[in-house]
Amino acid sequence: MPHNDPAPLTWTPEQGAYVTEYRGARWALITHSAHRGKAGWSGTDEWHLHRIDPPNPVSAYGDWPIDHGRWLARPGPRGLINAQQIAAWIIANPDAADAMTHHQITDAMEASR
Repeated sequence: MPHNDPAPLTWTPEQGAYVTEYRGARWALITHSAHRGKAGWSGTDEWHLHRIDPPNPVSAYGDWPIDHGRWLARPGPRGLINAQQIAAWIIANPDAADAMTHHQITDAMEASR
């Protein structure tokens, strides 16, 4: 499967997220709790990748309508590095990633290196 490098994720302090646009789709790498109803940020929040302005938004992040998202990595600096690498692969291969589990994506990433 080909891997095309997407636009880099850029930190946006006003939204508290890493964002990019690639092939007409906007993406946000956001840290938040996987538990519904938790408010505020904490050091235990995990990294999730969301499409911004998807066809069927299910939630909102600030002013952005977003999809359900996908868990990418645990919290912390190492988690951020892993999340950025996984997000780059998913953004470059969104159709393939939609049908894959987390482990299938990381296996495909290893195979493409």
